[in-house]
Amino acid sequence: MARTKGTRNLRNEFYILTNGKETESNYFKLLKAKQSPYDVKVLFQNEDPLGLVRSAQKYLAGSNQVWVVFDVDNTYGEGVLHPAIVEAEKSGVKCAISNMAFEVWLISHFQKCNQELYADGHKRILDKYLNGIKTGLTYSKSDSETLKKYFIPNYRVAVENCKIVYQERMKDFQSTHSLTARPKIWEWNSCSTVYKLVEALKLMI
Repeated sequence: MARTKGTRNLRNEFYILTNGKETESNYFKLLKAKQSPYDVKVLFQNEDPLGLVRSAQKYLAGSNQVWVVFDVDNTYGEGVLHPAIVEAEKSGVKCAISNMAFEVWLISHFQKCNQELYADGHKRILDKYLNGIKTGLTYSKSDSETLKKYFIPNYRVAVENCKIVYQERMKDFQSTHSLTARPKIWEWNSCSTVYKLVEALKLMI
């Protein structure tokens, strides 16, 4: 019997949910212009990591992939980070996590980010690079035009830099843990798995 055309579900929708209203949302909306084969939808949800994972689960049916993007910051101490990771693994939601903040991923557009950094340190490094590009230019979470001009074009550099740092941390971790142990990204300051999300998008340009 011949197949009926158009009956196969292509599962082409690719959801990205983030609790970062400005930088993260703007970044991924801009990144869509690099032409993913998927129908990419970027959604902001004002939730902690566990709430974000639970919100993401309703998009799983019929979608190709569903990702959540969040930071470690204080979430591990608040008891919502580890449960979020476990629930995501069980449900099929994928996580892109940055420790301490999404700015680790942004720094990776210019250099490997593998030193211990906190909020002031992130901004100081980003200001240095942006001021070197254009005098007086500084980093601002709400500045989508700067993201578009100076970060998005370097997304492939960020993928490689982030991947190197993550693999180095994994190698150190596996030297003292079993191969099946869950990585403790909440202990890995200046580490991000956002590169995994960007690779999954299969961007064409």
